Amino acid sequence: MKATATARRQRWFAAVAPVALALAASACTDGYPSKDAPAAHTLSAAEHIHALNDMLRHEARTVDAKLTLATPCVLRLATTAPGEREQTASLRLETLRIAFSVDERYRVSLARDANAPVARDHRFVVDDWHDAVAFRSHLQQLQMACAASKD
Repeated sequence: MKATATARRQRWFAAVAPVALALAASACTDGYPSKDAPAAHTLSAAEHIHALNDMLRHEARTVDAKLTLATPCVLRLATTAPGEREQTASLRLETLRIAFSVDERYRVSLARDANAPVARDHRFVVDDWHDAVAFRSHLQQLQMACAASKD
């Protein structure tokens, strides 16, 4: 009698275990991407600019901002406030300083060089810490591409 009860438990476990494992495995993917994001170092300069502009578009802003690459080493920032004309600034990637901070929101700041103050129109609010780090990473990849273009 003991052997048949043990055998029944083993058969039950053998039947239920694969189903439970499949359910557990499928539940772990809820809300997570199904594949990894591309490695930042494998993207082209145009793809980095596109990713940066996507982060700028996702935020509810009072000023529209768009980045373009004028040359491999010059980043052009165009900003337009409601009812105003577009303003552009050229930022040299070789000397660009990138920083981020948190004061209720995540901010990415750009300065023309290490000693320059961050201009008010060169400060961007992004959605979260991940976006702040990604924003900095994309800019750093552009800086490395600039340095490589000079070799």
